[in-house]
Amino acid sequence: MQYKDIAQRLAEDITKNRKPGDRLPGVRELALQENISLVTARNVYLLLKEMGLIAIRQGAGTYVRSFSSKGHVDMATIGPPDEMLLWTAKYLSLPLEGLTEYDPPLGYEPLRAKAGEWLGTLGVTSLPLVTAGSQQALFLAGMALLKPGDVVAVEDPCYQGAVRIFESLGAVIKTIPAIANEKALDELKDDRISLLYTMPQGHFPTGLSIPPELREKLLDIAREYGFYIMEDDPISELLGLPPLKSMDKADRVIYTKSLSNTLGPGLRIGFSLFPQDILETVIRLKEINDLSISSLIQRMLHTLMSSADFTAHTANLKSELCSRRSYLADTFGISSQGICLWVETPMPGRIFMDQLFHEGIKVTPGDIYGLKWANHVRISLLRPSGADFPSAAGKVLSRLKGVGSPMLINLL
Repeated sequence: MQYKDIAQRLAEDITKNRKPGDRLPGVRELALQENISLVTARNVYLLLKEMGLIAIRQGAGTYVRSFSSKGHVDMATIGPPDEMLLWTAKYLSLPLEGLTEYDPPLGYEPLRAKAGEWLGTLGVTSLPLVTAGSQQALFLAGMALLKPGDVVAVEDPCYQGAVRIFESLGAVIKTIPAIANEKALDELKDDRISLLYTMPQGHFPTGLSIPPELREKLLDIAREYGFYIMEDDPISELLGLPPLKSMDKADRVIYTKSLSNTLGPGLRIGFSLFPQDILETVIRLKEINDLSISSLIQRMLHTLMSSADFTAHTANLKSELCSRRSYLADTFGISSQGICLWVETPMPGRIFMDQLFHEGIKVTPGDIYGLKWANHVRISLLRPSGADFPSAAGKVLSRLKGVGSPMLINLL
């Protein structure tokens, strides 16, 4: 249809050349520019609105959608600002083929190949399985490896969803400090450990990454003591750090990566690599667990990842994160390694969270990582819009400095 073709072209222009808040031609002006009827022009704008690209204000005109918050500024969610996802709108169509096909348990082959190319840019050179996010990869790894009573080592704090999965399979959890020094590695010299779960790059919630000098030593310990490493890698491409898997010569690392933190959690697709000695078991378990991930979504994601826009998006996010971290360093003297700040609060974290909520800012309470961390909050650096970030960061850090302690930012 003519209006869809015009809307697609305008969507391209909006995502590449326009800024949030830019005014667009009125319906009559658009009709004249494109030599189309008023009805067709209205349909063009209605489609662009459905795609989330524009806002139509009655009596005021049509504008590129602005994401400056009118409600609470979200510094709780880990993910990109909405305005940096405008480019995806033109790829969010569902091909008919995906409605009539079952894909194999390993995933849609063209998507696996495209994901393999992408992971290759990070130094990981094997063809991945397509999983229902990283969560399914964690479950499959646990099912393939663990028996009741087996020991799983996790950093404290860490993602509690992983802990719950391993505990549900009968594992015994051993907590260790964040892997930032030799002392943490010594905790892993334990013959009872079957699996280590870790986020080596940009760990949530601390923001830490395993130092380069400890990575080879960690792999050596895993090989010597016979345990596997489950590497959850949400954001290495934004930090410019190679995954631990890229150094794994002994095939001891189970690797999982999703796009939840760079495109959004709604996709529910991840890419995972398993050592050869458990791969067949994992494939059988996956086939029993879900047979096939949505063929529609896999094909849509393949189209999106095959575009130049996908590569540009990653580069833009990386640049934006670097800019925001520089802003914190230059303005407040705060250094950060990852995509979030892990902050020790002068009062219970939930009270501090409520105080910020009343100032229009949402953060995440530390006790979701365990009661030990009840006096902490996690602050997302990338999620707020570009317009909201400076003010929101200033409010949070000013409130922290106002209590008089110079050691509130605790990255360890």
